[in-house]
Amino acid sequence: MISFRYLKSLPLFGQWAIVVGMLLQCATLQAGDYFRIHHFSKDYYKGSQQNWDISLDGNGRVFIANNAGLIIMSSSGTELHSLPQQTIIRSVLWSGNKIFTGSFEEFGFWEARSPGEAVYHSLVPTDGSLAMQNDEFWKIIAHKENIYFQSFGKILCYDGQQIRPIALPGPVLFLLEAAGKLFVQEINGGLFELVQDSLVKIPGSELFADTEVKTILPYDDNSFLVGTSSRGIYHYSSKGFQQWQTEANNELMSSKINHGARIGKQFVFGTLLKGLYFVDIQGKQTLHLHSANGLQNNTILALETDHEQNLWVGMDKGFDFIWFNSPIQLHPDQERQLGTVYTAASWMGNLYVGTNQGIYKYDFQQGTPGKDATFIEGSEGQVWFLKVIDGNFFAGLNQGTFLINNNHLEQISDVSGGYNLSKTTINEQEILLQSTYSSVVVFKPTKNSWEVSHSLEGFMAPARFIELDFLGNLLLGHSISGIYLIQPNAGFDSVSWSKKLSLEDGLTFPSDKVFRVDNRLLVSSPHGFMQWDAINARLLPYTELNVQLEEFAFSKNVLPAGMDRYWFIRDSEIGMFEIRFGKTKLLYRLIPQLLGLNLVENHENIIQLNDSVYFFCQENGFGLLNMHRLHRLSGNISPPLIEVARISKNDGAYKDLLVSEKSTTGNAYNNLEIVFSSNGNPGIASYYQYKLEGIETDWSDWTTTGKTVYNRLPPGTYTFKARYLTTKGMVTPETTISFRILKPWYLSVYALFTDALLLLLLGLLIWSSYKRRKWKLHEKQLREENERMRSMNEKAKAEIVHLNNQKLQSEIDGKNVELAKNTMAILRKNELLIKLKSELDKQKEELGNRLPVRYYDNLNKILDHGISSEHEWEMFEHLFDQAHQNFFKRLKNDYPDLTPSELRLCAYLKLNLSSKEIAPLLNITIRGVEEKRYRLRKKLNLSSEHGLTDFIMAF
Repeated sequence: MISFRYLKSLPLFGQWAIVVGMLLQCATLQAGDYFRIHHFSKDYYKGSQQNWDISLDGNGRVFIANNAGLIIMSSSGTELHSLPQQTIIRSVLWSGNKIFTGSFEEFGFWEARSPGEAVYHSLVPTDGSLAMQNDEFWKIIAHKENIYFQSFGKILCYDGQQIRPIALPGPVLFLLEAAGKLFVQEINGGLFELVQDSLVKIPGSELFADTEVKTILPYDDNSFLVGTSSRGIYHYSSKGFQQWQTEANNELMSSKINHGARIGKQFVFGTLLKGLYFVDIQGKQTLHLHSANGLQNNTILALETDHEQNLWVGMDKGFDFIWFNSPIQLHPDQERQLGTVYTAASWMGNLYVGTNQGIYKYDFQQGTPGKDATFIEGSEGQVWFLKVIDGNFFAGLNQGTFLINNNHLEQISDVSGGYNLSKTTINEQEILLQSTYSSVVVFKPTKNSWEVSHSLEGFMAPARFIELDFLGNLLLGHSISGIYLIQPNAGFDSVSWSKKLSLEDGLTFPSDKVFRVDNRLLVSSPHGFMQWDAINARLLPYTELNVQLEEFAFSKNVLPAGMDRYWFIRDSEIGMFEIRFGKTKLLYRLIPQLLGLNLVENHENIIQLNDSVYFFCQENGFGLLNMHRLHRLSGNISPPLIEVARISKNDGAYKDLLVSEKSTTGNAYNNLEIVFSSNGNPGIASYYQYKLEGIETDWSDWTTTGKTVYNRLPPGTYTFKARYLTTKGMVTPETTISFRILKPWYLSVYALFTDALLLLLLGLLIWSSYKRRKWKLHEKQLREENERMRSMNEKAKAEIVHLNNQKLQSEIDGKNVELAKNTMAILRKNELLIKLKSELDKQKEELGNRLPVRYYDNLNKILDHGISSEHEWEMFEHLFDQAHQNFFKRLKNDYPDLTPSELRLCAYLKLNLSSKEIAPLLNITIRGVEEKRYRLRKKLNLSSEHGLTDFIMAF
């Protein structure tokens, strides 16, 4: 069997892929058949290919005799148990809570004590009283109070206490049971009936000496059908044996009958060459299943029916389950003619199917499609909708919108891509409203039909969904960019304005779908459904509906189902809800994988054809869901059965948990393992949900795995809940199991009290130490604060001094600038006066006596007075003393012999003036300045290594 632990380790997608996609592969049958085949390959049950016999216990378990051993199958999975001798098991029978099996020179029974555990008990006497001569037990039959084991050389009767052999006329073929009677054929001989452990020969049965009787089935109260390997079927009654003169008999002769079973009023014959033949009571063949249309293999080794008249088929390659009560009728596109189906409609006794390749018509007189489809000429390409409105049959195609009359297309609109068509009333006039690849089209009624009136101007965009609110505004689902609000003008012929709707966080709606539910307009969002508030022109969370829908609040599509009912479609499930006046009721819940449905992604569509049949559009063909058949399925909604509930340590030691009471375990037992199953048919996958309250708040996704494991649970109180989905689409009540994991001893009340006291003492010590450290820290902080204040005070004083110095330096700089200006002014003035005086001397020299001496002397005096103005010197000295405080005073103190002229020279040198610049200021020549500099050096006692200007500058 497949390891639960392995499945649990896979992601959810992997579980679906293995359990549903590969293991329970579902074959679809011919049109008109409301049944499906579920394949079980050796990859699923982990045994060998060949399956020789099948038995059922009536409580959801199937037992299969396999080359590798005994297969026990239930809704929780499969188990494979091998005999100690590792021999092939040829026969199996469940009876009296025991599983009897027959093998090579071995027979006995198994006790299945718990999932995964089955104990074998051999019934072969150990005293050697029963001689085995290559006996292989092919049949086990329960009859009255006894169990009969049959090999080709023996028939053994087991009464629950002892084994006794039945006397045989010679080697026998197969022990068969029909209508409470046991029959066996002598090899190369006739038939015998086993009566009170004695074989009674049936007169006239010698005709079977050249063939093998493989099955005997009850025909009516007093007769039987006898199926042979090479001579077909005989009718056995009080009149003897007669060839069953039917059309199916010749086919069965060449196919080699190997098994048979009766299902209601039909007989099914399993053959060695051509699979299964279904024959009605008149002998007419109703169905032929083989490897080309559904079965895994054509060689049938075993047949068994269940209480619901479904069929289990053991084959040379795997085994199959045929579900005759399926509510779904699948019509696959096996020849790849239809393409992807997008829409459908029932019209005038025919079923019209719209695909991406055109429109096909099926006969639908009997409420089920005929086998052959007729293509509607001119409909080539994408078909978006088929709809009947007011007795007119409309079709929306890629090339426009058409009316279908007498299987001919009449184009009424050439606007490409008519996505939809709905009837509404605008300005008290009935119209048809349609969104297309490009615009919104309005149709107006004519005498007997409809015609295009106009397109709304002002809005051009592809929109698959369109709805009208009660104020006349349009909500359009733009195929690319989301939801738009459009307000038409009063004449409903152009768009007054439009805007793109967004979520509160500014994000665009991830879907273009707009739905009308319970007369409200809804839009899907990541937060659930939002409803349109036409008054305030905004979308608001529809909390009331979302709470009732639960996980279906995040459906990706919503479709009308008639009578206030709606289909809500999610990725993994489909729900039918009745919604009326804000109240929501879940009617049915369907798992697409269970029913073999594969809806078209992002174009999911379900159409109601009549009161009971819904049409499901699929990527490969279509399906019809019959609600009457769905409603007739078993209404048993008993909760799941907890088969294993144990909590264990890491070393493997475990304790069983009881469903009926709340268990308590130590903290070391913190690994939980739960195995659960349904009481449903194991041939149909059961879908479970579970959660562990205390750890999880939400139900798990639907899964076919009936096992879950939780490791390293923390101490606490837990309740495990499990439920499953019935084939009828109803969620069962929950099965619950509660338990409590105690805290470790060091977390007990007494330990916690002791710990609290210790913590209190430790707290007091810590508090005392903390206080001491706090005072020390406070003292340290005070010292640091005082030091910081002292440092800040010193920094402040230094800053003040620095600022004062900067101020003084600024003032000095200002005085220096003023002094420089004054000096330069005196310099320029003296240079001018000296030039004038020199010019006067030249004039005197040229004019001689013509320039009177007194005039010349007066001008010279004026010029000399201007050059050596004492007022200017006083002003210069005042400014110089401000810029260079106490310079003259310090110079006189250090060198008292300096004359006023030498002091003036020192001042000019302090200003770093050159001899050329000093000369006009002193009204002497440059040479005179050099002589003065020389004499000044002498008075200052400067050596030749020291520069006079540098000395004065640094003084």
